[in-house]
Amino acid sequence: MVTPLATALLALTCLAARSSASTSAQEPVPKDSESEPSTGTLREDAAAGGAPEPTTVPKAALPAAAVPEGSVPAGAINPAGPAPTLPPRERVRWGWLTHPLSPTPSQYQVRKGQSPHRVLPLPSVRAQPGVGLMLGANISYAYRRKEGDPNRIYMIFESRVSLKKVQDHSFFIRLRDLLRREEVFEFGVLGYVDPVFPYFGIGNNNNLEGIDLQARYYQTHLNTVGGALTYQHPLWRLPALGDKPPGLLRSYVGLAYYVDRVKPYDNSLLLAEHPAADLDARRGLIRLGLTWDRRDNEWSPGKGSLFDVIVDNAGPWTGSTDAWGRFSANFRTYWTLGVDKLVLAHRLSFDALWGDAPLVPLGEFGGLLPTDGLGGAAAGRGWMRRRYIGRLKAFGSLELRFEPLELKVRRHTLGIGLKGFVDLGVVADRMQDLPKHWHVSGGTGLQVIWDRFAVLRLDAGFSRESFGIYFINEHAF
Repeated sequence: MVTPLATALLALTCLAARSSASTSAQEPVPKDSESEPSTGTLREDAAAGGAPEPTTVPKAALPAAAVPEGSVPAGAINPAGPAPTLPPRERVRWGWLTHPLSPTPSQYQVRKGQSPHRVLPLPSVRAQPGVGLMLGANISYAYRRKEGDPNRIYMIFESRVSLKKVQDHSFFIRLRDLLRREEVFEFGVLGYVDPVFPYFGIGNNNNLEGIDLQARYYQTHLNTVGGALTYQHPLWRLPALGDKPPGLLRSYVGLAYYVDRVKPYDNSLLLAEHPAADLDARRGLIRLGLTWDRRDNEWSPGKGSLFDVIVDNAGPWTGSTDAWGRFSANFRTYWTLGVDKLVLAHRLSFDALWGDAPLVPLGEFGGLLPTDGLGGAAAGRGWMRRRYIGRLKAFGSLELRFEPLELKVRRHTLGIGLKGFVDLGVVADRMQDLPKHWHVSGGTGLQVIWDRFAVLRLDAGFSRESFGIYFINEHAF
């Protein structure tokens, strides 16, 4: 006989079983619940300890930031909810200029694991008008702590002989920040044998078009040996402003000593103009000046400037054969045009001599590293080497450099570029005659930058008198 109390208990038991089955049917079972052992749930704890059961919140109702990444399929987050905050992304300009073979979009990007040492031994092949094809070898070394920093150590040794028996042997080293004061030490020695050293007369502005400029009549024999030691001390530093690199003003002091042996050929122009003169010379120099360096790098600048104003003084007190002096000023500026691989480079130079200046300085531009001019690989690539010489010289050059390719060759970086340039120069013996004769040349070329420290260039220059093809290391300026 079933009592009313038993009947009521049986009914309550059936209702509880029905409610539990309904709840189990509504809750989804985790995908991995069959393979993962149970470690206890809040519901079981609530049943055991009498704590209230937590309320289940659907994932779609949670904010986007509260949902673990990868736990919700695409489109499951409510688009009306708060969007994730991303860091601002810099807009890339001129992106179409970045070649797909280029390992980096910028030649100044820091590379992880890049060695601070760069060594490049190469067979040396150079060519320029009046010298001919030169064969030899060189080795370059650079050390810098990280990409984009100036070279703390730069060294190059070169030895070459041309098919015209011109010999060029030199060693140069630059030490930067050796004393931790951002100073610069430079030391160089050279030996030069040139049986085809050119001489076209002092201040000869006549048009020599159609004349054999490499004839023996315009040549002499020159031997030069010597060296120089210089020091640049920091005076004032300008911090970097935006994308502009920092600048540093330095004082410049140096000593140099060279010995020239000049032997004119018979029936040559030099012998005709100086029949009884002893052209041999000893050139001992004391050098003083100022330099301003604001380049982003020194091997292939894309931004900034490099200025130098230097006075040389020579005389018996310096071991020189004659008393003479030189004032030189060189201004080089570099602009990046929209992208760091398109660079406009500009150079302005002025050189003035006084006293009894020897033959060699009459055809040089002074400065940090004296170079031939006007005419040659550094100043006036469309003119013959040292075509225009004199006491007063002025020169300007504009060069557009474009490096669209940067390739990865094993662990090395190879940049390949194009260039176009225009050169303008004047020479005279007196200041009032300087603007009377203007000489123009121009041309185009290729450039290769190895590991962002060694530059090789192939330039072709043209003028009304001649043309020249140059295969040489380092930029013209």
